[in-house]
Amino acid sequence: MKSEQPQPQRMQQAMPEDGDGWHQVNAGPHLHIMFHPNRQLLGREPDDIVRPSIVVAVAGKREQALRFDPFSQGSHYHIRPSLRGRQLPLWVEEGQKPLDVALAFFEKPLRFRGLLAQAEEREAASLVDDADLARAARQIRELAAAAGRRPAA
Repeated sequence: MKSEQPQPQRMQQAMPEDGDGWHQVNAGPHLHIMFHPNRQLLGREPDDIVRPSIVVAVAGKREQALRFDPFSQGSHYHIRPSLRGRQLPLWVEEGQKPLDVALAFFEKPLRFRGLLAQAEEREAASLVDDADLARAARQIRELAAAAGRRPAA
């Protein structure tokens, strides 16, 4: 009889807490979404890159299912983000804003559901409401616009 070796577990990223620049986004009863208009990693040298982030978890779970990082340079997203996870590029064409490219996933619900399914959240993908996703995208745009109007600290 062959004994099975346990597979190493990836350390999945947990959802951030409210505060420290993170904003809760109303995404309906099946998702927990948070937005940060310019997430700066501790220990990173200051630069001119704006780093907004959108993190998505299934309601009731602490682990991120998806993370969108529509940075001003190097825009990307993650499926099941982990400490050593793979970054998938967000293809930003000339004249497009990275945040708009990321929010297109919310505004095209089949694409968003496909990403949730790839994150092994098929049940949640089937329950998510199109109107909730559209409302979440609008709220993220409003939060980003308000952050852009605030003076730098």
